[in-house]
Amino acid sequence: MKTITIDDELYGFIASQTKHIGESASDILRRILIDELGLEAGENPNVDVSKPAEVNKEVKDINKIKKSREVQTKEQQTSDEIVNASSLFDLLNQETFDQPMSKVERFLKMLGALHQTHPDRFNAVLEIKGKGRLYFATDKNTLLKTGSSTNPKQIPGSEYWVVTNNNTDKKCTMLTNTATILGYSKSNVERLGKIFKA
Repeated sequence: MKTITIDDELYGFIASQTKHIGESASDILRRILIDELGLEAGENPNVDVSKPAEVNKEVKDINKIKKSREVQTKEQQTSDEIVNASSLFDLLNQETFDQPMSKVERFLKMLGALHQTHPDRFNAVLEIKGKGRLYFATDKNTLLKTGSSTNPKQIPGSEYWVVTNNNTDKKCTMLTNTATILGYSKSNVERLGKIFKA
């Protein structure tokens, strides 16, 4: 066993990488190096440790590749979000929101547009809940069991149901939470809320 001296900042970083109670600094560093260098557990690195510059270069190269992948992923997510937002707002523009309709009708139409834009991911709305109360379900009876006056309605074009007896602000929050959970940016979530409240 060798002893090394490290500064407080590096020690703090190592400690922050702890995955379970009692994990030693040596175990943490070994895990980080295995992850960074792509080694299997127990495998020795094919790096001459007597040449730290080469080790640093290899780690830096790996970090550059990881950062490049993260940037590409982020760019793809941003691109997807722009396409999805464009599709969603095109659908909403086709709706005649300038015609008289109740907030419940507007709420349902906007949720229907979100479902139409994201049919494969819309089940994430089932995670949106209130204090001891479900807001979304895949059947009416589930929502009826959660309260005496939930007034569940089916979201147009979907198999999902939503409670509709909430006030306008709560409906807006449910709508914007839905957009957020589906991956929309803060600005597009706010835009959706403004359309609902208009």
